[in-house]
Amino acid sequence: MPVQLRSPIQRNKRTRKKINRLNFQPKNPLAVIDLGSNTFHLAITTLDEDGHIHVIDTQKDHLRLAEMLEDGYIPAKLFKRSAEALLAMKSIGQSYHAQFRLVATQAIRSAHNRLAFIEHIRKATGLDLEIIDGVEEARLSFLGVIQGLHFADEPVMTVDIGGASTEIACGRASDCNYLSSLKIGALLLSKRFLFKDQSDSAIEDLKQIVEARLLPVQEDLVNVPIQHAAVTSGTAKAIARMVHWDKNHEELDDAHGYLITAEELFRIEKEINQLKTSDRIAARWNLEMRRADIILAGVAILAQLTRVLKIPRWKVSSSGLREGVATDTYERQGLLPPNKWQDLRWHTIQGFAKKLNLDPTFSNSTSQLATQIFDRFLAFDEFKLRCKNPAIDRDLLKAAAYLLEAGKFINFSSYHKHTYYLITEMNLLGFTQEEKHVLGLINRYARKTPPKHGKADALPYLERNFNRVCLMSSCLRIARSLLRTRQIKTHDFAILKSGNKCTLVLKVAPDQRLEAEKIALQKEIKNLEKALNVEFTFRLET
Repeated sequence: MPVQLRSPIQRNKRTRKKINRLNFQPKNPLAVIDLGSNTFHLAITTLDEDGHIHVIDTQKDHLRLAEMLEDGYIPAKLFKRSAEALLAMKSIGQSYHAQFRLVATQAIRSAHNRLAFIEHIRKATGLDLEIIDGVEEARLSFLGVIQGLHFADEPVMTVDIGGASTEIACGRASDCNYLSSLKIGALLLSKRFLFKDQSDSAIEDLKQIVEARLLPVQEDLVNVPIQHAAVTSGTAKAIARMVHWDKNHEELDDAHGYLITAEELFRIEKEINQLKTSDRIAARWNLEMRRADIILAGVAILAQLTRVLKIPRWKVSSSGLREGVATDTYERQGLLPPNKWQDLRWHTIQGFAKKLNLDPTFSNSTSQLATQIFDRFLAFDEFKLRCKNPAIDRDLLKAAAYLLEAGKFINFSSYHKHTYYLITEMNLLGFTQEEKHVLGLINRYARKTPPKHGKADALPYLERNFNRVCLMSSCLRIARSLLRTRQIKTHDFAILKSGNKCTLVLKVAPDQRLEAEKIALQKEIKNLEKALNVEFTFRLET
């Protein structure tokens, strides 16, 4: 059963403000910061005794990053502004003694200077920023929504309309069977079509783009059962407030769980298309201007999706990406049984390998042997210090080793480079962009020359993961040599270390011959010495 989100304080903003931080001691506090295309949003979450997740504090800052992009680059002024916003959020998280997890979405992941932005944030705030792929964002949003609205085991479609992209997911409980990320968002569409021109032709052009982008979704989901449809994001909550105002002539205090029928949505769409300008729209429904100037585009996306999929009603969710990230983080740490996160990651890797027709027996042998070598190295503090997190790194090495021969799908020649390309370009559920690149880098440097510091053409994420990549790629390099004849011939092995000298001791049966393996290892000695910064030898013991 999925972990349920239920709390008397979870959605009540007035009650949250009354919490005395000095007296309140949350369990496993986590500060999730979503660096979105429209806003930066902080959510402080905690676990109760039953393993339920609660949001106990929030903060947001409207940076409108997607609007500020210049030719695909994040401008320098936003580097500083973003760091200032995150430092403020960091101080709030620290008041709860929370750990932090920062995730970035479409605007940042599409920026050409995203790595420079990540590094600036790390130096200015001390916080590590992860970039998540579109389909992973869809999965995490789905995870947050279904746990906030309690759909049990019934088919659900969730939609997250962001500033620069829209994520769509379908599934049951916490299992998704459809994930999609479309590069249409309320802020980007408004910037492109409406900020300078609110004419009928501009609105019509916007609608045509939305219709064209949603056509593949219509084709994909034409026969998919959708019992419930839920929508999250600022756009969704704004539409709920607009519908409620028209029905009751009062402000809607909390949009979570609010139902919007297709008829109500189409009526709102028709009227805002007639009003056109943001000041008229804001005055009509008492909306904030920063929401009113992008609501027309947000409504266009949801209305067209309603038409093509024949959705009778939408349920609004205040839970979404941040709650999904919190759930994913607690699962990674083993705090939420059962640990579906690890199963998802491993299932993703095996599914990818199957598409590439990799030999599962050899892949399993490589994965098993590489992680055993890794465990032997971690007996020494010098190597353990190279890891970011030994448990996470072991899982990454396990996955990377399973995909050792993925590049042969393209060509045997330089297949380690092809493997890197395939891994980094694929949508791998459960992995951040950086984790995908680490997987690729492990394979890229498990063959031929080891990585080098300070190269002008260094691959993304290499410098900041240099030591861990050197260690894990060396483990895979040794495993690849010992599997030169595609079978494990050693009964056991040990790694001995004396000063700056490492010796790999291979224990074999008296009648076992390892000529090919010995030649392969001998060729790798210099590369291993460069990567591990030790003198390296090996010997056989019967």
